[in-house]
Amino acid sequence: MMKKNTLIKYLFSAFLILAVYSCSGDSENTNYRMSSGVHTVETSEMIITVGSTMQLNVLRKVGEEQLSFIKNGNEQHYAVINGTAVKGFNIDENETKWLDINNEFGPGKRLQLTGSTSGPDNSEILKILYIDFYEQFPNAAVINSEYINKNSTHGLIIGGEVSNKFLLDASLANDNSKPNDFWILQGGSYYSRPDWILQVTDTFSYSNYQGRDMENEITGGGLPVLDVWNKEIGFFIGSINDKPIPISLPAKTDENGVLNISIEYDKVNTPFETEPYKSIPTVIGVHSGDFYDGLTTYSKLMERKGFEMMKNNPDDPVYDAIWCAWGFGPNFTREQMIDMIPLLKEMNYKVVTVDYGWFYKQGDFSPRDDTFPNGDKSMKEFVKIFHDNGFKIKLWIVWNLAGPVLAEEHPEWLARDIDGNPYLLSNQWGDSYYLCPAVKEVQEFHRELTSKYIGEWGFDGFKEDQSFMNVVSECYAEAHGHASPYDALAAHPNLSKIVMDETLKHKPDAILEVCPCGAFPSFYKMPYYNQPISSDFNTAWQIRHRGKVIKALMGPYAAYYGDHAERHYSEMNLPSMIGVGGIPGTMFVKKPEDNVEFLRVKYPGYLSPERRKHFDKWFGLYNEYKLGNGAYVNLYDLAYDKPETHVIDKDGILYYSFFADKWSGNIQFRGLDEKEYKIIDYVNGKELGRIKGSSTLNLKFENYLFVKAIPVGS
Repeated sequence: MMKKNTLIKYLFSAFLILAVYSCSGDSENTNYRMSSGVHTVETSEMIITVGSTMQLNVLRKVGEEQLSFIKNGNEQHYAVINGTAVKGFNIDENETKWLDINNEFGPGKRLQLTGSTSGPDNSEILKILYIDFYEQFPNAAVINSEYINKNSTHGLIIGGEVSNKFLLDASLANDNSKPNDFWILQGGSYYSRPDWILQVTDTFSYSNYQGRDMENEITGGGLPVLDVWNKEIGFFIGSINDKPIPISLPAKTDENGVLNISIEYDKVNTPFETEPYKSIPTVIGVHSGDFYDGLTTYSKLMERKGFEMMKNNPDDPVYDAIWCAWGFGPNFTREQMIDMIPLLKEMNYKVVTVDYGWFYKQGDFSPRDDTFPNGDKSMKEFVKIFHDNGFKIKLWIVWNLAGPVLAEEHPEWLARDIDGNPYLLSNQWGDSYYLCPAVKEVQEFHRELTSKYIGEWGFDGFKEDQSFMNVVSECYAEAHGHASPYDALAAHPNLSKIVMDETLKHKPDAILEVCPCGAFPSFYKMPYYNQPISSDFNTAWQIRHRGKVIKALMGPYAAYYGDHAERHYSEMNLPSMIGVGGIPGTMFVKKPEDNVEFLRVKYPGYLSPERRKHFDKWFGLYNEYKLGNGAYVNLYDLAYDKPETHVIDKDGILYYSFFADKWSGNIQFRGLDEKEYKIIDYVNGKELGRIKGSSTLNLKFENYLFVKAIPVGS
């Protein structure tokens, strides 16, 4: 049975009668009141209360109910000063302010609270807490803290800060739930490639570090957001800093089964005597259903800060199915690729990718003379052959790396560790080094390379690939003049912008694919490419839920590429790509012996007659309906609604994709108008029944069922 927090319920009733004062500004849907030491702000979608020591509760409004799974009494925002977590800020009611604001997020209201507490060495620390509410974002609040050393005590250092530290207990919203009855989306990038959305367990623990991953030094970065939800309420926290910084967003189940989440920045190390310290800006918010609406709100907020995603036209080649040469492996030949052209044309592929191996050393990107003997001339001739046959062609690349040759030519460009050594990145493909993206010469070098590959050679875009592409390590090179060793991390996304700008200058319909090898992609790079990817998926489930995540962040029309269908091959891979509104891809070869051995063992790429039949069916279905350029519609919760359902709106028709090992029962068709519809299984070309409006239909299937709802008489 649902239940409200008893104390909050009592206070809400009391506020209506005993409010000391109540104010509303230009936004009639955002109101503030204070009584008995509790400050309350209410919007059309949520309520935030602040107690006498600045502890917050957040409630989602559901009809006449207000639901929350946040435990009371915890302090969410504090600084770590001289190794001590400074908390217990008592609000000075004389300093409370309720203000009109208008900034990049639009018009709104600000609740400004000031409190003080004792700090190290008999200091007195002031905290000013700013909670901002915006008319266009009624389900979210932007939060900042400012700390002041009131008596200028000497020797204080702020070593870190904690923001949005919440203790979540699902039983507060539902008596029948365990404390950790949640699902969570977390944006950390891990080399082990875990699911991006996970069910919280008794032993759940992830750090979600946003710098270079300290565990394996290969991945890192990602999305600085946590979204937690159950059947009753969704809740998210995130950083809205305008540059990537090395924060963590830990999520951990404690001994009581309560989920602890926060945003932690432990690399501050800022002298704290006369100058105030301002925290990183953060956001909290509520929603219904799974993570989709929370991530969409986050993305729209960040768009106001300049992170606007690229827009595609429906007929852009970014939506065309893809054949990639990776099936041949890194030692492919020019002749092997050209020999594929007749079959690719026969099967109606339009985009081809030159994958890893067109160069000798990663980071030294000049053509191999055994494959392209005349260098630039051979490469231009090769590209022209594919263009003359009607193909767009992408080039594999990984930016911000120096191979042995470039490192020797320009050692001054390399990022360096605290001992002055360059960062060595070793893998099965050889050694390379991080460049420092904050160096202007490095930025210009990327502009020149892009101009060469796109403008001179004629490529139609890039496949940017590798697990360490999200971030760079801190740079301590004295000659670079960094204010902070994390200047390199902050400057890294700008390289992607430089590449995007230069590419589009030559090819306005270019394809910019980014593949961080199964790791969560860096949000800060997302505005600078137009083809995200499921990225080395381990399961068909990963294809589908990653697709929904990407479309929540990059927009419902995002050109989400499903990657090679051969990876962990299953006949569910292609349906999963197409059903979620993704773009199918393959790396097949014509002869078994052409499939390089180390790939053949795990991901056989030979196009056998049986597989050809399967591919013809699904790639043909994609080319017929092209759901990749339709709009993803968020109507079903991936965790709690059964069967798993995805919906694409294409030209006003809703296409439903259902997934389950085996299903027999009623399915509700959400999102339809109040008129009669024919439900058509468009894979097999038969009508399954008729419904009126968003009603139910009894259906039976195994693995998947794809249908479209057609108005009767249309």
